Amino acid sequence: MVKQYFKSFTLLTFALFLPLSISLPTKLYAQLADTPWPMFRHDLQHTGRSPYTSIQKPVLKWTFQTQGAIASSPAIGEDGTIYFGSGDKKLYAIDRNGKQKWAFETQREVDSSPAIRKDGTILFGSWDSHLYALNPDGSILWKYKSDGGIISSPAIASDGTIYVGSWDKKLHAITRDGKLKWTQKTADHVVSSPAIAPDGMVYFGSGDYYLFAMKPEGKAIWSFGTRYLLDASPLIAPNGNIYIGSEDARFYAFRADGHAEWTFDTMYDIDSSAAIGTDGTVYFGSGDNNLYAFTSNGKLKWSFETGSSVHSSPAIGADGSIYVGSRDKKLYALNSDGSLKWSFETGSAIESSPAIDADGTIYIGSNDGKLYAIGEASIND
Repeated sequence: MVKQYFKSFTLLTFALFLPLSISLPTKLYAQLADTPWPMFRHDLQHTGRSPYTSIQKPVLKWTFQTQGAIASSPAIGEDGTIYFGSGDKKLYAIDRNGKQKWAFETQREVDSSPAIRKDGTILFGSWDSHLYALNPDGSILWKYKSDGGIISSPAIASDGTIYVGSWDKKLHAITRDGKLKWTQKTADHVVSSPAIAPDGMVYFGSGDYYLFAMKPEGKAIWSFGTRYLLDASPLIAPNGNIYIGSEDARFYAFRADGHAEWTFDTMYDIDSSAAIGTDGTVYFGSGDNNLYAFTSNGKLKWSFETGSSVHSSPAIGADGSIYVGSRDKKLYALNSDGSLKWSFETGSAIESSPAIDADGTIYIGSNDGKLYAIGEASIND
């Protein structure tokens, strides 16, 4: 059901920041693999946007069963391999036909979503406190130990630096060969996955309620305090604005200098990370069961109500179709006007976020322990 309505937004007056001069040069992120979906939220700015075609008539291509819930979101390698973690303590590598290539076992659940480096290295975290770097054949290249579980998903900067949050209350900056460069301490866990702007600025949320803006050498430029946990990951728009939802049930829009432009109050917490369309429309889910669509200046375009909370983060196809999972067990495909295109039901709640392959196939995990591959039906189907 689509609700067309408007809700007032509130300009924020409480922020902690220092002045910052922002430039947004065009820069190729040579360290990130050039694949259909190389990392959580697709790219370093976390746009959630794919350049590839969308599915018009869905059909289940295959499922792959693991022995634990899948909260990890898939990434796609250069050869089409799909990588994802599971609550059964493993990271899996699956080919495009749904066949297992290999599985790498850690000591705890793998809820972190992998990132793929240009050389094929797969980076991901585990609740066992390690960030792992694996070769494409599944052998270990190195591992880095923090003092807490890593469910944050790593981001790989243009100079090869790897940024990842940890339950040890720190953001870690790690060299490409697994050595510590610096940490930024917070007052609580860091589940949020860092986003990196074209000028190298790093943004991440923390369980201490703050959004942090960091220079790549490790200096915090500003921080902004919300009213509760920031476990969602930030989105960086092309104009440099930063969008993030909080478990205080409020969605925030910031300028790159730390000034808040607008907010929107939902009825429940926001753990879904936002996506942005080519027209600047911002999409995010909420614990109040809705997916929301906003203009860049904070005007509500529409909301779509699912049957349960939306922790999954939306993905956008080349034609503007929006895909998002819900804890009502369904993956939804919506048109850009908020109308329902189709839905697909899995066996349990969905907290994983969709990844879109070059042929439009959507990969998404479910708490039933399965990875689903949903493709385009043939003319004869």
